[in-house]
Amino acid sequence: MKKLTLVGLILLMGVVTAVAFAQSGGSFDLSWSTIDGGGGSSSGGDFVLSGSIGQPDAGELSGGDFTLSGGFWQPVCVSPGVVANETIQPDGSSVQLSWTSAAAAFNIYRVANDPYFTPGAVYANDSGSPWTDPDNNVLGNVTSNYSYVIRASSDCGESGDSRRLGEFDFGIVPGS
Repeated sequence: MKKLTLVGLILLMGVVTAVAFAQSGGSFDLSWSTIDGGGGSSSGGDFVLSGSIGQPDAGELSGGDFTLSGGFWQPVCVSPGVVANETIQPDGSSVQLSWTSAAAAFNIYRVANDPYFTPGAVYANDSGSPWTDPDNNVLGNVTSNYSYVIRASSDCGESGDSRRLGEFDFGIVPGS
């Protein structure tokens, strides 16, 4: 009987040790947790607040290359919609782009001599319309014709491409 009790005690210690190592093995530490209370919905005016009973800690924790999102209610992140009503017009020796959008930030892409370009590096960031190209040598240069794409941006990413806008300069050569 004593032998069986001793074997049982040794096995129990092994399980407890394994659980402890599983909770804090390597460079990760999962040695604590909480469960938050509250459930149901509350409303007032135009607002509704919903909660879950027994929800593990909600929110995000991050460190190094890792991010941990907890809880049943994850925030929904939606990229902004595509800008609309895009226009381009001369502004001195440069161009001015205009558009409409509910977004608060925009990335502007520009390339020379390729109206069908795939946007790569951001040419400029702006907070709204209208925007004037800071390059004062855009118009009148027959060797460089610039095309533009506007994307609305937010913490959730970028919108799709706007319609392509461009300026085209050409020289008239008298014929014979």
